Amino acid sequence: MSKQTVWVVDDDRDYCQLIAEVLEDDFEVKTFHAARDYELALEDAHPEVVLMDINLPDKDGITLCKELVANGTDSSVLFVSGMNTLDERLRAYDAGGVDFIAKPFELKELIAKTNAVAAYQSRKKMLMQSESMSRNMAFQSMTESSQYGSVMQFFRQCFLCQSYDDLAQAFFDVMQQLNLKTCLEIRVGEPKYYVPENSAISPIEANIFELLDKQGRLFDFGSRTICNDKHVSFLIKNMPLDDEVLYGRLRDVIAVIIEGLEARVLDIQRQQTLQMVLDKIQSLLSGVKQSIMENDKRFSKALTNITTDIRSSFHVLDMTLEQEDYFSTLVERHLKEANSAGDAFVRLQRSLNSVISEIEAKQ
Repeated sequence: MSKQTVWVVDDDRDYCQLIAEVLEDDFEVKTFHAARDYELALEDAHPEVVLMDINLPDKDGITLCKELVANGTDSSVLFVSGMNTLDERLRAYDAGGVDFIAKPFELKELIAKTNAVAAYQSRKKMLMQSESMSRNMAFQSMTESSQYGSVMQFFRQCFLCQSYDDLAQAFFDVMQQLNLKTCLEIRVGEPKYYVPENSAISPIEANIFELLDKQGRLFDFGSRTICNDKHVSFLIKNMPLDDEVLYGRLRDVIAVIIEGLEARVLDIQRQQTLQMVLDKIQSLLSGVKQSIMENDKRFSKALTNITTDIRSSFHVLDMTLEQEDYFSTLVERHLKEANSAGDAFVRLQRSLNSVISEIEAKQ
């Protein structure tokens, strides 16, 4: 474990040498004989503990400490002064000092106070690191929550999409929330390419999809990542490679998004196929209905003509009244059977229309 650094600022050279010899076993000690020298050294390093004389030749220690605190220097200052008065101690405290020792002092007292201030500085740094870690964890947690919230919103929006264009727009919305630049390919029949704001895809990007859409779920090249499924691929152009945590989290998120896209593309494809089948059935039923109506008219007209011709020829056939009634009844019965067959087809047509309506209602 590295030693803590202690800087001594005092114009008494003999005193500085003595303090350095006393503390060098436990600390890394540097000495300065003027405020200016100390300030220049701060440009390259910062001590953890400072033993600062209040009476310096070029600037008093109280002023120097106030300026350092105002500039954000994170050092614990132990003031050393030949004036052991309440006012002097209060001035040291107001300037930002951590402790005060009056000259002359015993070396044991100096060592004890220096160790106490060093321990205080260590605890303060640990608390600051812990606070920083807590802030980072809280920020990361809020970021993750926001990202997963965006993904959940994307899935809810997916269920409302009835076309590939709508699905592409929902995809670009969630990518924008994740600060990712993307383009999208949907492979149902001929590949369809989508770019934000309906701009055209570049030829090289279309070629990248063609070359890499079989390279596994996630494929990285440079700062770009292509994410693939059977019918869907999308290209991310600005993956944050310099942030491993964010990069890993985004890979998890986009792996979930591609699954949602694939599932919804298949749903839309099934809906479109089903709608196409229903449209064909509707067209077929309409054509059959029209044909039946025309055939019914011709058939009814033909039967009516036959009945009229038969009745008008009874006198030629020289049939008895009983024979005429029997023959008329026979003809009328077969006409009713023919009409009932037509009615059965109409009922079948109505049943099919009812099934189609129920299917359309559940889409």
